[in-house]
Amino acid sequence: MLNVGLNIIVALFLLTVLPCKATLLDDGAFETINISADEAYEDIQPGILHFRGHFLMQGRDWRLESGRATVYGPPERPDKVYLEGTPVRLTVDRNDGSGRGAIVAVAAVLEYMRSTSMLKLSGGAVLKLDGEVIRSSLIEYNISTDRYWAGGADGVTIEVAVAD
Repeated sequence: MLNVGLNIIVALFLLTVLPCKATLLDDGAFETINISADEAYEDIQPGILHFRGHFLMQGRDWRLESGRATVYGPPERPDKVYLEGTPVRLTVDRNDGSGRGAIVAVAAVLEYMRSTSMLKLSGGAVLKLDGEVIRSSLIEYNISTDRYWAGGADGVTIEVAVAD
């Protein structure tokens, strides 16, 4: 009986340390998330944190920067992150062997919903993907599917590098 229990514990431990693909703001194996700002305070409602001034939230291969931020849910695995700033900046290093380059997003406002992997950029939004630069007043980008939609009153501008 002791051997069966020990085998189950060893199997559970191995499942927790096996390598896995982590998405933005997900809980990858042994990843540490660092958060800094000039000021931080808890909301009246539990599970909501507000940050002001030089907000920086980063993991192993992603980084969020803004002037103000609100994090909904536990900071190590937030449900939603809402950023406003001067401007907001997101950088994701997709060094996953797929050959895809980094994701860079800049806007006045950024909202990320972990449940849908959706990134919404508004206010002078710029999204850089694999040599393509998309500019619009509103851009929605699904990080999981690597697909975007852009539009707004000023239309959309797309710059693509010409291959030789």
